[in-house]
Amino acid sequence: MGKLGLLAPADDHGVLAGSEINDFGFDLLRRLSSSGNLCASPTSIALSLAMVLPGARGVTATEMDTVLHNFGATGQADEVVALINTLQSDTRYDDSGWSSNDPQATPDHTGQTPVAELDVSNAVFSQQGMNLEQAYLDALSSGFGAGLGLVDFVNDSEAARLIINKWASDKTIGRIPAVLQPGDVDETTRIALANAIYLKAGWSTQFDPKATKALPFTRSDGSRVSVPTMAMDTNLMYSVGAGYRSVLLGLGGTMAMTIVVPDDMASFVKGLTAARLSSISTSMAGYDVDLTLPRFSAESRVDLAGALSAMGMPTAFSLQADLSGITHDEPLMLKKVIHQANIDVVEQGTTAAAVTVSIGATMGGPGPEPSPVHVQFHVNKPFLYFIQDNWSGAVLFMGRIDDPSAKS
Repeated sequence: MGKLGLLAPADDHGVLAGSEINDFGFDLLRRLSSSGNLCASPTSIALSLAMVLPGARGVTATEMDTVLHNFGATGQADEVVALINTLQSDTRYDDSGWSSNDPQATPDHTGQTPVAELDVSNAVFSQQGMNLEQAYLDALSSGFGAGLGLVDFVNDSEAARLIINKWASDKTIGRIPAVLQPGDVDETTRIALANAIYLKAGWSTQFDPKATKALPFTRSDGSRVSVPTMAMDTNLMYSVGAGYRSVLLGLGGTMAMTIVVPDDMASFVKGLTAARLSSISTSMAGYDVDLTLPRFSAESRVDLAGALSAMGMPTAFSLQADLSGITHDEPLMLKKVIHQANIDVVEQGTTAAAVTVSIGATMGGPGPEPSPVHVQFHVNKPFLYFIQDNWSGAVLFMGRIDDPSAKS
């Protein structure tokens, strides 16, 4: 650990950080595959990259700041602390919730079984014997509460890979058992900066499993498939605007999932920003909603190096990278940013997990339209989903479902 303890958090509950993460996440969404099911955690990716930032210098730092919309930039460490604190407070306990009725649920360190569990973890794995700058260690401890684990990438990169994978598996309750595949780290690797997020929460109003039945869903290519579809008719927050319809489903604790069905997926994603998502949320009002929503699962794994370079930070992945704030032992560059995330949505609630590992190596629209009091919202074509923390607004998980019948 560094010599400094956690900074006092900013007093906005991480709202500024949440907005920056969301803009970064939507920029990234436009760079990811535009077909098939998708699951990603912009919060996890941003936190992993933000742990690199205190060691970046010059053009490398400037480009990273721009791509991250200044999340984790110099002077914003208290915002990072505020965000992490806010997210960690989302875990809630209640005797009547989903987890307490779930035979697979297990108590946490308090001895209680949480009904809404959100765990955010950061860790750094460094080559043993490498001298890290004290200021960098202090930045990790004061801004992220992250310590340093020593591994031997040089002489036993496979053992180092397994150590990182075990950490990720433990932090995601086994949902992501092997984020790093053979070859992701090797003898040139010197540091790996990891973030893991685990979420399990029940709906504020649960779907009745007896109401679930097979209904048609039209894929993006126009073909149709029959999928198990949940249903409820109750008061929900709903909005309709130019080019979209949306509904908000509360999750236990202080989180919610927004489902958005765009008229045109590509056009909607092209114009998506933090402000746009916020305006959708603020335009919502309570309606009696006849809702149907397919059960769905999604899992994605991607090396984000190419996407991040295209977004505007190529220097970090090049021989011109300047990460001298991490160590002066030898010049470092980012080699890979591995991100894996998955989600399951069922009648009782949602479970999701994400891990991001940034690997450093040696250089070798209009307002809402009027809606009736009772609305019918049948989600039967491709849609987007966003799980947000209600305090900060940060998007914890996001994605697109093109085919609910597709297996993860």
